[in-house]
Amino acid sequence: MNTIKVSHRDLAKMFVRSMPLEGQEFGDKVEEYIEIINALPAPAKIALKSAYIFSRKVPREEREDLYQELVLAVLKAQVDDERLAYTICRCDWQNWWQKFKTRQHFQAGSLNRAIEDAEGGIVEFGELLVGEVDFDRRMDGELDSKALYEQLPGWVKSIVDKRLIGKSITGGERHLLNKWVNTRPTILASYGS
Repeated sequence: MNTIKVSHRDLAKMFVRSMPLEGQEFGDKVEEYIEIINALPAPAKIALKSAYIFSRKVPREEREDLYQELVLAVLKAQVDDERLAYTICRCDWQNWWQKFKTRQHFQAGSLNRAIEDAEGGIVEFGELLVGEVDFDRRMDGELDSKALYEQLPGWVKSIVDKRLIGKSITGGERHLLNKWVNTRPTILASYGS
């Protein structure tokens, strides 16, 4: 009893469809392939039929690759039973769909995808993401700097203020600042983490 309802003609048409043939030439090639399929051993026919069923349940651009994967899986399992071949193809097809959905999710969120920025211009998602991360990093750094500055004693703030506006500090101020920093070696490491 055949549980898989796929004819050799269905398989032959699938194989010939990708060839650049038209009219009678197409029909002749289908007949040629039917003869080739008829000559195959039973396990190969089972593999072809089982894979055909599930390869038809995926997007058109993915069918050929999945078909090949499914045929190989059944042939490697050396299956003579149509029901077992069908089960192998069904399990591999389900696994394929899970991976496909994941790929589609990441492709939909691809860094190369063009999107509209805040000003209405078109920009790659990756460029926008890098810009946002850079902005956040700078803002975090600025916040950390302000928090560190607020922790400094008044006399250290006055030395830092001089340096920030580009004025030079005296040797005594440099010595005091170095001494103060050396007694607190972890003060800079505790910010920004």
